[in-house]
Amino acid sequence: MYKQRKIITIFLIFGCLILLSGIYSFAQDKERIDKYFKMTLQEMMEVEISTASRTPEKTSDIPASVVLITREDIETYGYRTLAEILENIPGLFPVNDYGEEGQNFGVRGFWSGVANDNMIILVNGVSQVNDVHSNYSLSKISVPVEAIDKIEVIRGPMSVVYGNGSFYGVINIFTNDFSKNKFSYDENNEYIISTSLGSEKTKKIFIRSIGQFDDFRYVFNASIYDTYGMDHLFSKMVRNPEILPGFGVPENHRTGGRLENNEKYFNFFGSFKNLYLDFSHSHTDKETAFLLPSPFQGHQNLLITTNVSIGYKKDISKKLSYDATLNYSQYRWEADYDFLSEDFYGIQQMESSAWETNINMFIRPSPELEITTGLYYRSISNVSNMFDLPSFGSSSLINNYFYLDDDDDIVTRSIFTQVSFKPLKKINLVAGLRFEQMPKYSLEAVLAGGTDDFRKVSGTYDQDKIEIIPRLAAMFSLNDKNHFKLLYGMAINRPSFFQNSKNSLDPLLEDLRPEQIQTLEVNYIGSFSKKFTISTSIFRNELNNLITRVVKFDDEGNYQSWSANAGKMVTNGVELTLNAEPFKNFRLELSGTYQETDDKRPGYENIQTAYSPNFLGYIKAAYRTKKFTFAITGNYVDDMETYWDETLKDENNPFGQRIGDRVDGYFLLGANLRIEDLFIKGLYLNIRCSNLLDEEIRYPTFTNNDWATRGTMGIRRTFLISIGMKF
Repeated sequence: MYKQRKIITIFLIFGCLILLSGIYSFAQDKERIDKYFKMTLQEMMEVEISTASRTPEKTSDIPASVVLITREDIETYGYRTLAEILENIPGLFPVNDYGEEGQNFGVRGFWSGVANDNMIILVNGVSQVNDVHSNYSLSKISVPVEAIDKIEVIRGPMSVVYGNGSFYGVINIFTNDFSKNKFSYDENNEYIISTSLGSEKTKKIFIRSIGQFDDFRYVFNASIYDTYGMDHLFSKMVRNPEILPGFGVPENHRTGGRLENNEKYFNFFGSFKNLYLDFSHSHTDKETAFLLPSPFQGHQNLLITTNVSIGYKKDISKKLSYDATLNYSQYRWEADYDFLSEDFYGIQQMESSAWETNINMFIRPSPELEITTGLYYRSISNVSNMFDLPSFGSSSLINNYFYLDDDDDIVTRSIFTQVSFKPLKKINLVAGLRFEQMPKYSLEAVLAGGTDDFRKVSGTYDQDKIEIIPRLAAMFSLNDKNHFKLLYGMAINRPSFFQNSKNSLDPLLEDLRPEQIQTLEVNYIGSFSKKFTISTSIFRNELNNLITRVVKFDDEGNYQSWSANAGKMVTNGVELTLNAEPFKNFRLELSGTYQETDDKRPGYENIQTAYSPNFLGYIKAAYRTKKFTFAITGNYVDDMETYWDETLKDENNPFGQRIGDRVDGYFLLGANLRIEDLFIKGLYLNIRCSNLLDEEIRYPTFTNNDWATRGTMGIRRTFLISIGMKF
């Protein structure tokens, strides 16, 4: 406790010194200071966002709740990783299951158990979907924060514009923002070179280059990131540490060095007149504690991803333009499991490749009418899942290979139209409709290859109904400072290849149906002065046909895994965000979300919904002077329950029980100090501390890590020091 107070006192004194230095700097060079935070809060409401309708719109005209994170925000608050940015976005909350997918995020009181499968994540408008699991793994994306120019977060059902998977919205990460406008943090920086060192033996090197030659423009980003990983005792994550030796793990075993992570990332974006090219490649070596804790070096995971996108964008006239893209993606994941003993053998490999095309047309017959219409087609031509774990002693885990029929593709095709009409200057009406279909496809599997139990099975997924997805919105601007939105939207989330490869090949299991969500939301954005704005939303989400994964070992020790449409959930909630500028060069943001999620399945009426915190709170504060920035971030996540398993029945629990303990709420406080033009122009120093109070953080266990009955543990107090040069 004394050490904690000492560190807090040091930071408070440090912050006061920064404030004093800022006052002195302000007196010396007022013009230079005005370059920073030069937008009023009211002007920030006029920022144009392109993600919501694939065309630039002012925040007040977008039929959804919007969050914008700029390069200035990222540098001001010193976020270490993309995951740290996301956990500070209102409505999002993290769950870390120590798996290969990286940090998972729930949204508005709901997490499905699959890593990030309810919000689409794009990089420069290109989908980062993992075609095996139909989700968006941060380990697969691995964009370094230094490469990010801005992030547009559109919350609410977005399936009309983006199709399958956009249950709770879209996150679009831009590394190619060429715009030279008042919202740019420093529009003269063409090159960045930086290096970082920090706790947990963390190291990072990053380079960035921006150039233009006549009509050709490009952005190049590359980084190498390496960390030793969190260091916790495994015994603190289980109810009874005496069970650990049964897993081959000593009671004093720690996670340090067994959750290592190495990421290599490369991105190039180039444009020539109307033609543009985006190429990205990531290579991640990651250790995990999946299914069981590792007795030695951690389960080794290799994730390799490549995305290539070619597009053509043209304004045919003032009333007509189009944007057409062709994307190719390739993904491979390899795992070498480290279970139980030194001679354990177990491997798994998943891979996929897909083509995708988008053709979007933007029609503006008059200033009052805008029409966006588009065609979408995605073909997964290769997808497979192989695992071989003979050391478990079960033939059901030996040489299993699930794959798509050689003569088949997994196809998604759709057409959509969205119309925005302003019958009056202060009223904007939006209506959209999407027709989407996934034709049936065939799956095959080789089971227990090379054993007496060998067999080959096949099946068909034939849920090929055309889904009709609507969207309606009415927006009213009382004046330039007060905007109201009434929003209704629907979205779907289709079962993944991984889920279907079990259900469609087992005659005892039903084909999975697409998940559905319907949302009704009332949103208000107000600017009471240039120094104070407010945004509030009241929302209701109704979720149907939810797909959950069940993982078990049966009485004979055989591994069992399947998925099921679990039923219906309803979430009611309210969000409130306040932005203020109490005095010159100081910005403050406070946000809170209160939500209640009810499981509507019979028998669950009095059981608290798992992975659903009732309250989320966020704070951001920053003070900037001529050269110095001091900022804090804080986010509170309420307590959460774990998965309720009906199969865990006994005489005391006839309806089943939780697979782990409830985890307490926590408050995660971070602080950041940034110094610009250190000694010479362009040289900067950044010091970020995460979990400043060194609070114990626990995430609720899930079925793929139910050994951690007390919950997996989050980061401890962590520092990252970065020094770089902009020129």
